[in-house]
Amino acid sequence: MFRRSFILFLSGLTFLAAEPVALKLEPFGGPGPGFRIAGGICEIAGPMSVRLTPAVPPVAENGVLEFEYFCAGGVPAFALLPGPPFQAKTARMLPAIGHSETWSTYAERIAPPGKSLPEGWRELRMDLPLPKDRVLQVRNARLRPERPGEFAAAVAKPSAAATESALITYLDRKFPAEIAKVSVGKDLVRIEGRANPPGRDYYLADIPMDLLVDDPRGWETLVPVEPAADGTFSLDLPRRRQRDGMDHDRLTSRWQLVRKAGGSIVPVSHARYAGWVDCRSPELPPARPANKKGLGGWHLGHMPGELKDLGISAVTVNVMIHSLVTLNPGPRTFPIQWQGRTYHAREDALAGFDATFREAAKHGVMVSAILLVANPAKDGNPVVKLLGHPDAVREGTFAMPNVTSPDGIALYGAILNLMAERWSRPDGKYGRVHHWIMHNEVDAGWVWTNAGEKPALVYMDLYQRSMRLMDLIARQYDPNSRPFITLTHHWAHQGDPRWYGSRKLLENLTGFTRAEGDFPWALAYHPYPQNLFNPRTWEDGQATFSFDTAKITPKNIEVLDAYMRRPEMLYQGKVRPVHLSENGFNSKDYSDKQLEDQAAGMALAWKKISRLPAIQSWQYHNWVDNRGEGGLRIGLRKFPDEPGDPLGKKPIWHLYQALGTPREDAACAPYLKTIGLPSWEGAAHSGKID
Repeated sequence: MFRRSFILFLSGLTFLAAEPVALKLEPFGGPGPGFRIAGGICEIAGPMSVRLTPAVPPVAENGVLEFEYFCAGGVPAFALLPGPPFQAKTARMLPAIGHSETWSTYAERIAPPGKSLPEGWRELRMDLPLPKDRVLQVRNARLRPERPGEFAAAVAKPSAAATESALITYLDRKFPAEIAKVSVGKDLVRIEGRANPPGRDYYLADIPMDLLVDDPRGWETLVPVEPAADGTFSLDLPRRRQRDGMDHDRLTSRWQLVRKAGGSIVPVSHARYAGWVDCRSPELPPARPANKKGLGGWHLGHMPGELKDLGISAVTVNVMIHSLVTLNPGPRTFPIQWQGRTYHAREDALAGFDATFREAAKHGVMVSAILLVANPAKDGNPVVKLLGHPDAVREGTFAMPNVTSPDGIALYGAILNLMAERWSRPDGKYGRVHHWIMHNEVDAGWVWTNAGEKPALVYMDLYQRSMRLMDLIARQYDPNSRPFITLTHHWAHQGDPRWYGSRKLLENLTGFTRAEGDFPWALAYHPYPQNLFNPRTWEDGQATFSFDTAKITPKNIEVLDAYMRRPEMLYQGKVRPVHLSENGFNSKDYSDKQLEDQAAGMALAWKKISRLPAIQSWQYHNWVDNRGEGGLRIGLRKFPDEPGDPLGKKPIWHLYQALGTPREDAACAPYLKTIGLPSWEGAAHSGKID
């Protein structure tokens, strides 16, 4: 009994609670070629029935089936049968296992609400309708008790996000007046605009970034405006003011023209953020990569000669931003201030990144930091609780930052300011970060940048605040710095019901910039092949040469270039930079044929992107095969623990080394036959894209 139960004492009551019970997975009906277990991970390929045997006899309290999974494409709804005997009349249909390109958690009741399974059952059987070319990986399968409120509908916090209807009304509204320009100097903020009709009773509203659309607190700070006869006005205000008794930097304010009419306040323009920001080092040079070759997820101390050996000119570096600060002073911390609040930076954490960025600078490498926010739904760290969005749920690997509360956005801004100031110094004392990739794959935000279940426009309202905050802060120190929106290969089709699709979020982002002023954001795209496990991207059926294509993969990467050249996507008349900040090709195993297909995918992609000037960099992912990536082998090198050949260089490593050098054509030539092309001239799409 005690191996499956423990005693809880709560409010004077004593009761037994069931412990989780581990499940053993094996193919129903005996071993088969589509099932294997290695390193605690069960791999299932194609349709199959799988037996789940509890380690100890199950108890009624353990009513939830839970496991971690990795499955590109997902699994349709499936039957769960208790037994033996396993009978259709007692089957329970469980919801689909969602598409996931990382380890995600699946949890569902094994019986309908309020009911239980038949007495005497000892095992479960899952009938999985996996397509024949799809792989599901499962680990840590168990039965456990249901948590209070676990399957109740999530209730969003009204103060944590705007409503979709309010955002649509605001963004689509044709206002009679406008804020034309906002400039933030060292000590003053200048706001210029036009009132229509000219007259009195106009005011400028100073709206803090954390306030939502239609929040009346946005009109608490009003400054009288006296337009000229033609309606134009220009006003200089102190950059700093008091907000809630604390010193507040108006760098991050947005400004809206309003009128007082009959005792009420009426907005007459969209709000607008600063377009120009005074910079500490206006002559700080931009990154000038020698070529388009980069590495994703690079880190210091691992094969130190690799950057030089491969001819790498760009890297991405993951930064868990909560690790950089604490709320209270401690050993080896120093105070930092932002918006009147004091936090404490952790010297040891910063020093580790300093060393990484200095090493990159030594090689003349462009650095893009990927800023990741831990999920407060599954992390008790006080910094994480304050920093992460309050609507985030446990399904998210990471979270959206908390940009709609004064305390949350102040902490977030303090961390961004710490990083931008430190890693944009003209003397390069701590190394250099050139660009900031804001979180990860936000069109798949449910998995990667979670803020709960939100409509696309509501989600983008949160995300564009995060991007703008980084833009405004970083341009104080580096005039060339850009925040990058990060998106998956799912384009016109969202890929999963809880995702958004890349094109939809880009459309939403441009909607905000039209209304509230453009800023120099850029694009970090992840054009993996249609099936992450299949490197033969030239066979991608969902990748077409149309703006309505379901996916953008290396096969149709020209679509991305063409889309970013559309007039509505330009910034000040120029095409925004595009980085392929995560993209790789899998080798299903280490056989000659699979390694050939992997390298062929790279050769095709390179020959395409090298012709597209909008695509400035390709940070190949992954550097080394990683056993934590759901069975993928997308590295340039083999697994670090590969028997007989640890970290062995694959053919794709040698190919990548040759790209962009005089040896490129000779290195790529063998793969023309693999793809079925007579020459690389035929690889590029030259037809119309619309």
